[in-house]
Amino acid sequence: MTKTQSRFQMMGTFIDVVVYHPNGEALIKKVYQQLEHYSQRFTVNQPDSELMMINQQAGKMPVKVQPDLFQLIKLAKAISEDAENPFNIAIGPLVKAWRIGFHDAKIPTQQEIAAKLPYVDPKNIQLNDHDHSVYLSQPGMEIDLGAIAKGYFADQVKNRLINAGVQSGFISLGGNVVTIGHSPSNANQAWNVGIQHPLAERGTIIRAVPLNGASMVTSGINERFFHANGQRYHHLLDAHTGMPIVTDIASLTIISEHSTDGEIWSTAGFLPSIHHAITYLNQQTGIEAVAISKQGDIHLTSGLIDNGQCIYPRASL
Repeated sequence: MTKTQSRFQMMGTFIDVVVYHPNGEALIKKVYQQLEHYSQRFTVNQPDSELMMINQQAGKMPVKVQPDLFQLIKLAKAISEDAENPFNIAIGPLVKAWRIGFHDAKIPTQQEIAAKLPYVDPKNIQLNDHDHSVYLSQPGMEIDLGAIAKGYFADQVKNRLINAGVQSGFISLGGNVVTIGHSPSNANQAWNVGIQHPLAERGTIIRAVPLNGASMVTSGINERFFHANGQRYHHLLDAHTGMPIVTDIASLTIISEHSTDGEIWSTAGFLPSIHHAITYLNQQTGIEAVAISKQGDIHLTSGLIDNGQCIYPRASL
């Protein structure tokens, strides 16, 4: 079986693609073009992107968008309206105030934060199913799809590769991994994916997870952050306070069939306490979670088993 692999940089991260297919090179080239297309349309970092057209018309007029972007916003809005979790696609004004992950990251003043808070209510995103238009009813609002877009991209790439006849493959978009089938080169017939130890150097694995056609997404306070005034400020923001979420969770990994779900719940599960998070995530269907505390303790949802080296599903996901 012909193995082709490639690594390239896009969307602020390294992307790795492995496919077992006779036309692997051509398929990976198509993957690159597909991801480039998505990243140009769904980003808030380019003023002429399809998403920014919505943001620029906030408080002025609805904007018609392509069906795929509309459906992604619709899904993200529904999750955002659950006040129990911190997932919020209307968080854009706060993200831009902090700039965490960029060289000019800074702590906004309390006045700046207070001025942004009225503009982060997802209920003020108005959707029209008939013409696929999106309207932000308050001037100053901004949708930010950073907490869901890469999962959606990964699922779409996987679908394309499967439709092209790929039966074994692997896609990694930073902390977001999607597998196709099983790994032909591993004795356990699975793709063994490591969970980064959130309290150790990059590349230190705390557990491995064997995946067979499933997805794994990790979010953590160690991913994007900056130091100021002797404190560390991470990128997961609380829309109620405008500050980074206060929690005893260091990282949260979601195992699911679809990467979009993994993206959603790896943010939505970042609750103030790890026990609350596990209880909440146990109530969601089709996902399992590995939460690591700031003390390095591992907590699992009920469908997983930890043998000290690997974490396995009790039954196939």
